[in-house]
Amino acid sequence: MTWIDLGNPAPKSEWDRYDLFQWETGQLQRLTVGSSPPSPAILDLLRQRRTKRQFWPLSDIELSDFFWHACRCREAWPSEMGFDLEHRAAPSAGAIHPIHVVINRPGNAQWWLYEPHGHFLVELPTATSLFSGLRSHSQTVLDAPDATRLLLLAEPGKTLAKYSDGCSLVWRDAGALLGVMALTAEGLGLSFCPLGITGEPWASSLAKQGKLMGVGLALLGSASGTSVR
Repeated sequence: MTWIDLGNPAPKSEWDRYDLFQWETGQLQRLTVGSSPPSPAILDLLRQRRTKRQFWPLSDIELSDFFWHACRCREAWPSEMGFDLEHRAAPSAGAIHPIHVVINRPGNAQWWLYEPHGHFLVELPTATSLFSGLRSHSQTVLDAPDATRLLLLAEPGKTLAKYSDGCSLVWRDAGALLGVMALTAEGLGLSFCPLGITGEPWASSLAKQGKLMGVGLALLGSASGTSVR
């Protein structure tokens, strides 16, 4: 067995300033404000949660509700590191939230970035060609042509601005987000399945000098074929 030692994270005595990655974006798609459908209590969700591998296309409302509850920024405040700290549903080391979520919907080559501050999707034009192999690679793991693909894309420099040996914190942030996504999907009656692949080497090709890294990929879809777009 090979164990990779990621060190022991600790806050730096003086935080670094970090310049956020500047996305090259295209068209914008607004999402509706999420609804609050009746759902089981959290302890019931923990008992009921199952990984599901049957997917039908999501409606726009289902996708919006999922992001609203799982990924939306609920509060933000400035920091000395040059970017805002945030409160979201998932816990994050230092409230930094270095994980971006990029999606690819079935039957469409475009990839879209979810913006948690304004609750909308914005197209990533260069990702269409750069990520062309990622979709087919994910299908070799689980063939689900009607699923929406969720790529977890980390910006490690945010976490490393505050913590020394902070790489394991980025991975733990990704795991915490996947857990919240799984419970959110269960509460909304959706199908959700994390995949073992990270999204590399395609994910990091979106930026130079290690600014972005793939840290996970999951599939999301409606749990039945009766969803209306």
